[in-house]
Amino acid sequence: MSTEYVIEGATLVCSMGAASSKLVIASPHGIELRGGNRANIGDSKPFDNFTPFGTCNVTSPPKPCTPVCAMWSGGKADTLLQGLPALLNTDKLICTAGGGLISITDSGQ
Repeated sequence: MSTEYVIEGATLVCSMGAASSKLVIASPHGIELRGGNRANIGDSKPFDNFTPFGTCNVTSPPKPCTPVCAMWSGGKADTLLQGLPALLNTDKLICTAGGGLISITDSGQ
């Protein structure tokens, strides 16, 4: 997979979730790429930046996903958007509620 900047509309998946989600840039950073707002590593807030991933397979029986996350790992440190590194499609996000690994399967470009 080639490394790409992530924009609004990127597809996200969680290793413990049953459904995918789309990235939303709740507060645009003023930079667009191919018609979409570019993301930074701070665009990691459940319900603001993405919807839950269906049901969480960590719980038994599976219950509705309620992610708890910090910031995306990685980012492009030499490309800052409002003081935070730009988000890349190779970056990962850990859900501390269920231990899932959230990744980007489509950058949105």
